[in-house]
Amino acid sequence: MGPILDLNIYGLRARINCHYQKDRRDISRLLKLFLDDEATPAARIIDFRRKEIPQEIGGLLFPHLARMGIWAMHSGGFHFHGGILTIGPSNCGKSTFTYLAMKNGFPLLSDDVTLMREGADGIQLLPFYSAIYLRDKIVAPKKGLFKPAMLRCLLVLSFKNGPVRVKKIGKRIEKLRRITPQFLWSYRQAEQKRQKQFVEKMCDYPAYEVCWNSYVFSKDNALREILDGIVQGAG
Repeated sequence: MGPILDLNIYGLRARINCHYQKDRRDISRLLKLFLDDEATPAARIIDFRRKEIPQEIGGLLFPHLARMGIWAMHSGGFHFHGGILTIGPSNCGKSTFTYLAMKNGFPLLSDDVTLMREGADGIQLLPFYSAIYLRDKIVAPKKGLFKPAMLRCLLVLSFKNGPVRVKKIGKRIEKLRRITPQFLWSYRQAEQKRQKQFVEKMCDYPAYEVCWNSYVFSKDNALREILDGIVQGAG
């Protein structure tokens, strides 16, 4: 047996058996919010044999979290008058927006994957991965920057060479079309039914299509200008 890593992820106690010390270091950086030094028996024992990237550990943990009513979505997120969830296909800018949010001093939710669960006051967004993977570097924000938030709105991102454009997505079917492919669905039929109900509730929240370009990355307050416009427009 190789190095062992103990985690407590929102009440899920898991022990990860890593086969190499480097895997343990990489997962520790990725899931540093959940490192658990308590001598408490783990509910789940997971054998991690890395194939490509350390983020694969998420796929081993998501089924166990789903049984607790905690769902995963391919998304990023940060705080701005509530929880802002950024969604879209790979290379649309989720990591870039998370990084810009950090540069603007906003508390963070997550990069690449955000966990979610339903609460009495609405949908709660929960941090998961604690590293930001940009094209040319990996950024590891301080642990204290990551905080849960209640969902305020969704941003559907796309990178284009034209002008920056923000458009409200009004039709429910269009929200479903954007959200569904990014949601990480369970293989268990009973959980899928609950997940469908959850996604339907996500469609009750405002959603905006944001077409952005390199200007947003180069100007310090460009992200804040976009978000101010959205918040003011939403009243």
